[in-house]
Amino acid sequence: MDADVIVVGAGLAGAAAARRLSKAGKRVRVIEARDRCGGRGFARAHGGDGPQLEFGGAWITPWQNRLRALVPEYGLELRPRHPVTNRLWLRDGVRGSGPVAPGDVTAHERAIARVAADSMLLKKGLTENENNEALTGVSFAAYLDRLGCPKSTRNLFSAWWTVSGNGDHDKVAASEFLASCAYDNGLAEGMIKFWSDTVVPGMGVLAERMIAGSGAELILDDPVTQVVQETGHVEVVAGTRRHRAKACIIALGINQMPGIGFTPWLSDGKTAALAAGHGGRSFKLWIRAEGVPVGTLVTGDGSGIEFAFAERVEGGATYIVGFGLMQEGNDPSDPAWVRRQAAKLFPDARVLSHDWHDWVDDSFARGTWVAALAGHEAGLDAANWQPEGRIAFASSDYAREQAGWFEGAVISGEDAAEAVLKLR
Repeated sequence: MDADVIVVGAGLAGAAAARRLSKAGKRVRVIEARDRCGGRGFARAHGGDGPQLEFGGAWITPWQNRLRALVPEYGLELRPRHPVTNRLWLRDGVRGSGPVAPGDVTAHERAIARVAADSMLLKKGLTENENNEALTGVSFAAYLDRLGCPKSTRNLFSAWWTVSGNGDHDKVAASEFLASCAYDNGLAEGMIKFWSDTVVPGMGVLAERMIAGSGAELILDDPVTQVVQETGHVEVVAGTRRHRAKACIIALGINQMPGIGFTPWLSDGKTAALAAGHGGRSFKLWIRAEGVPVGTLVTGDGSGIEFAFAERVEGGATYIVGFGLMQEGNDPSDPAWVRRQAAKLFPDARVLSHDWHDWVDDSFARGTWVAALAGHEAGLDAANWQPEGRIAFASSDYAREQAGWFEGAVISGEDAAEAVLKLR
């Protein structure tokens, strides 16, 4: 055997699995397709020489205790998010201090109340509201149509969607949005209250240090193409090499796994989930600008950059984090497009530079953070991702708790390690 356990994937899930296994005295080999650790946690210098910023997932919540314990253990720090000190809305081409026109206030408040009620019902595990209207299996677009809310209210919900559901309105389940609203008693506006801290210098560094500290052998830049279960062991093929171990943990999200051939085939539930995938197609970018007060939060008009927050000041410039959807007409790679978007959201801004990472076109990600497609939510349930033979599975995509967060990745990695440790 090359190891007791082979872990495929060096993100937070794989790192947590390696850490737990090493504590149990197991020899671990981690194989990663990228040339770095961290998966969808990816911090680097803005523009190559600016401050270190997270281009993937970043924020953690006050209750995510596993990450909060791991950060100091591995010599990292938590950076509190700057509070929102100036809240503005873009409406009818004008930036102002209210989300809707005076004549739309009643309809707006009715929609806010409906979303709040639905989100809390979903949190309780219900799939319909008191009107027998579905809370699951319905797309975000269909849900907004059902609300019958003003366009400006719809645009406001869409802005928060770019950070929560983050995919095609017609395809991704509205439950992604409702579940995020439930963090603050059903209010979309309250999501940001719980995006409290960022790991410094980055989530990828945490994953790297966890793997190094575990003593696991780490192999980078070597995509796995096959996983074969034999009697009493597993063989993992990466490049021209076959790695043999008593067990294997696949620490990958569902959009990353279709590139691997499994022998025997995975269960029907897993196969169906991989065929559907998830619909996360947002973009996240950082804009370096002058003339923007830190703490300013602007939500847009339903197009382009829909959510923008002046998150920090470094070297005399303000760094604005922006979110939108990768769809026709949006081009975060184009400096001119970014300048036009910034001018719309921050009329007084002077854009100095911008930077981003394209997760949708990234062959080792194939999408941003997890977003269940309407009608396919069950494929992301933790119950669907139980071990099969000598293979266990770990990802924030289908964690039993805190799914979609890095905390969920850690929980899922630890769970997979525990499952493997029970094998004979």
